[in-house]
Amino acid sequence: MIVQYYATKSVRMCVVCRQRDLQKNLIRFKSLESALQLYDGSGRSFYVCRVCLPQRKAYQMIKRIVKKADSLQEQIEEIVQICQ
Repeated sequence: MIVQYYATKSVRMCVVCRQRDLQKNLIRFKSLESALQLYDGSGRSFYVCRVCLPQRKAYQMIKRIVKKADSLQEQIEEIVQICQ
């Protein structure tokens, strides 16, 4: 089960396309020890919109944030499947 952490009217920005949207329409991630994870309620996080997530540009941007990720592409693909 995926727990959602968001306020009802908060606006956040996608790190890929820089478009602003309601927090509930974006996917919230965090980087933990060279791994990309869905946000679990603690730590720093960033947002990616559902349109940008499967794109190559999203992979490149997330790679900048998660610097030491070994299987980043596989992690992104898993998260895309979970969020659909």
